[in-house]
Amino acid sequence: MSDLLRRLTLRHLRLLVMLGDQGSVTRTAQSLHITQPAVSKAIRDLREILHDPLFDATPDGLAWTRAGKAALQRARAVLRNVEDLERETGSRGRSGPLAVGATRFAAAQVAAALPYALARQDVSVSLRHGTREQMHAELAAKSIDIAFGRCDAGFRLTDFEYHPIYRDSYAVICGASHPLAGAGHAELAALSAQTWVMPPPGTFAYHLVEQAFLAENLAPPPARIVSTLGPEDVRMVELHPVLALVPRSEARRLAALGGVRCLEGLALPTQQIGAILPRGGERHPACELAIGLLRDYTLTLRGEDGGAA
Repeated sequence: MSDLLRRLTLRHLRLLVMLGDQGSVTRTAQSLHITQPAVSKAIRDLREILHDPLFDATPDGLAWTRAGKAALQRARAVLRNVEDLERETGSRGRSGPLAVGATRFAAAQVAAALPYALARQDVSVSLRHGTREQMHAELAAKSIDIAFGRCDAGFRLTDFEYHPIYRDSYAVICGASHPLAGAGHAELAALSAQTWVMPPPGTFAYHLVEQAFLAENLAPPPARIVSTLGPEDVRMVELHPVLALVPRSEARRLAALGGVRCLEGLALPTQQIGAILPRGGERHPACELAIGLLRDYTLTLRGEDGGAA
């Protein structure tokens, strides 16, 4: 297999076509609901894969090279062929896998509720994780069928539909041997002095933590360790004297297993979590099933926790 076939993806082709349609890197980033640096990185990848600069950005728009024009023409043709294939084979039908995206806020609940339940109903599923911004971009590029994440009013984009399912908030966790673990509660000043596994700067979770400390005229914890806090990072919390932020529903589950403790003292607002879908267009028929399964799962949890979830 050639290097081009191995590395070039439909996402690259959709980006190329969007650049051709918009004539601007900035407008392309806005249309895809991703940051301009993310688009610039994807462009660098494309240039490396295709061994050509493809275009130059000028005050009048994008000036395409000869190879860039050829790549743009071929990309449009490939995407048209893919759309024809979808229509002719029904590849977006029930037999096709449901591509699901989840933000950190929703990932634990989605992983617990959906893959096994969908498989039992003969629906194959693939899971992806990322930030809410990344999920919007994946939906816009049709790389995923449905995403689960924050759905609060005031943070919605016009190109998507939002279907709230449950509410959750962030909680602070620490290892069982952490000096603050025994108290179960700590003042903000004490929390500020600890070593944290912080969410990536620029994310909503980072903003929440930062503002909670600034509201009390305290310096936010420095981002010495930055992570989206996957399963491997929970092990770091268990082994080392660090604090981390996880969804409260997940924090309760981890605490019940005995490896971590929930630490009160940092009050963060409750958020609406739910499904995010592209507005209009054909949808995978299992989307509604996935929404219902997650709703049923979270209702069950609320019943078990006395309505706390």
